[in-house]
Formats: sequence, structure tokens, C-alpha cells
Amino acid sequence: MKGTVARNLRVVRRMTAAEIAQQSVYRAAWVIFMVSNICMPIISLLIWRTALASGARLPVDKQYVTTYFVLLGFVTMATSSWMAAFLAQDIRLGKLSSWMVRPASLLTKFVANNLSEKFLKLFALVPMIGIVWWIFRDSMRIPAAPGRWVLFAVSILLGAVLVFTIDILIASLAFWMDDVSALVQARVIIASVLSGAVVPLALMPSWSRGFVDHQPFRYTVSFPVEVVAGQLDGGDLVAGLGFQLGYVVVFAVLARLVWAAGIRSYSAVGA
Repeated sequence: MKGTVARNLRVVRRMTAAEIAQQSVYRAAWVIFMVSNICMPIISLLIWRTALASGARLPVDKQYVTTYFVLLGFVTMATSSWMAAFLAQDIRLGKLSSWMVRPASLLTKFVANNLSEKFLKLFALVPMIGIVWWIFRDSMRIPAAPGRWVLFAVSILLGAVLVFTIDILIASLAFWMDDVSALVQARVIIASVLSGAVVPLALMPSWSRGFVDHQPFRYTVSFPVEVVAGQLDGGDLVAGLGFQLGYVVVFAVLARLVWAAGIRSYSAVGA
């Protein structure tokens, strides 16, 4: 078991290095992508700060709003996954067949692709966020305890795994469906709202709090940001990380079961 894990990690590391070398050709494209990634949070930040300055009564203060939207671009990039449509297409077109006789699986390829793109995007995104952070530094909420930043990193990692497993689950339906693009698009739209990528979940109506606070998409974007921007106490942090880890386990098990069933169905027809 330990040897298998070590082997898989070596394969992912080598494939990630190869992906980085290949995608480094498109450095200018990464800068453009990251500019567009950070523009929407900045626009939202200016809108909500203007609303607060105009006397709007919100359940959060200026420090929360500023910190939330400054970190939002980084967190959405770090936890994102874009492979569902590509994986579904590979299944539908029969490209999975060639990977079934290779030592590494197709999923390993997508893990390496995801890691390599995030690695390259960081070089373009971090300086931009640093500039925005400096501009609004007087309104930022910066936790002094290093442990809070460690929890922030852990929650980002769990959020990234959660999004990736949801993508695998959706893409795996291509074993039985001709086209899952509508499901992929629906997931993007629903997640953009329920994850807090469009509007902070703290601003949602009070009657929706029970659902909003415990649905899985919160733990892909909003919760990692709340770890730094919010005022979560020890109990809320532990409970939040527990929910996040629980969702990771649930969706990972579901994705594995559906993927395994799909592989059996795929191979059974001689593909």
C-alpha cells in the first residue's frame, strides 16, 4: 500500500513537471487569465465599500468585506477545477481506452494538469493580489496568530480536493450519458452562487442561513476565506473543518464508486 502511494506520488510529480514545461509557453495567457480572475472581486469590493460608505446596513463590516474580496481571487483559483468537460469528452470519444493500458490513469493526468496550471497561475496572480492588498491595507483584517493561516491553507487544500471530486463525479456520468455539458454548466452556475464567489454568504437572507451554512459549496470558497476574513471562534472553525472533511470523504467515495462502475461498463462493451 505504502509503495503504491509513493509510486503514484512520483508519477504525479513527473507528470506535473512535464505539464509545467509544456504550459510555460503560454505565460502571457496566464497573466490575462489572472487579470480577468481578479477583476470581478475588485469590482464587487468597490461596489460593497461604496454601499457601506453610503450608509447601507450590512451584517458585516468594512474589514470583512475588504478582506473577503481581496482573498477571493486567490481562493477561487486555488480551489478551482476545470476538468469535468474534458474528462467527459475523453470518455465519450473513447480516448479512455489508450489510458487503460498505461501505467498511469487518466485521472492522474488531470491531477497533474490541475496542479501545473495552478502553479503557473500563482506567479501571475500573487503579485496582483499583493498590489490590491497594499492599496486596501488599512481596511484589511490580518490575523496575528500563525495557526489561523495554517488552517487557511488546510481549508484551501480540502476545498480543492472537494471541487475536484465533484468534477470527477459529474464527468463519470458520461459513461451512461451522451452529453453532460448541461450538468457541468449547471454545477458552475450553482457553485458560483452557493460558494460565495459572487456574493459573500454572510450577506444571504437570514431565513436561508441553515441551508447556506451547511451546503457543500460553501466549503469550496467561502469557508476558506472566512477562516481569515471572518470572526469564527474555535468551535466554529473545528465544526467547519469537520464539515469540509466530511464532504470531501462523501464525494470522494461517491466519485470512486461511480467511476469504478463506469469503467466496468466501459470495458464490458469492448471499448
